Amino acid sequence: MGTVGAHEHGIARLGLAVDGTRLTVDLELPAESVFGFERAPRSAEERATVAAALERLQTGGARLIAFPDGAICTLDSAEVEAPEVVLGDDAGEDQQPEEDEAHVHEEDEAHVHEEDEGTQHEEDEGTQHEDVHLLASLTCSREPLGPASLRFADLLPDVVQVDLTVFTAAGEAAGRVAPDASFRF
Repeated sequence: MGTVGAHEHGIARLGLAVDGTRLTVDLELPAESVFGFERAPRSAEERATVAAALERLQTGGARLIAFPDGAICTLDSAEVEAPEVVLGDDAGEDQQPEEDEAHVHEEDEAHVHEEDEGTQHEEDEGTQHEDVHLLASLTCSREPLGPASLRFADLLPDVVQVDLTVFTAAGEAAGRVAPDASFRF
């Protein structure tokens, strides 16, 4: 689509808002970057992967950023929203595995051929592309102003770029950066 905020594999959208010693983290990224897939889990191992990834994301929001010297920020609260399709439904999941696998294969085919079949991609986009959203609130020991950096590698290694927006009392700055980029609050 090419629109701002459009779903792009490997691209996270991160908004950071500083209000004194309070920091709000608003992160949205493709489910594939969190779980490795954007469909219902097909096995107990994949369900465990989803559960572990959601837990890591919910508890690790403060670890996505290396804060300015002297600012120690701790997580007050975090809410993670994941797509129903990825969370899966244990009741119906194992009843029709062959049909589900064929359906996923067809969706994957449509995605692989999106350049050749653009209209097919648009039709499947609602079911094929799923996002995960993290909204976290942190309290810092002091106002976290100054040089900082992103640290996505440990928590979200599949993220290759971040659309970063930083809001402070001094203004707003935005840009597409590397997942380990330095920036200023």
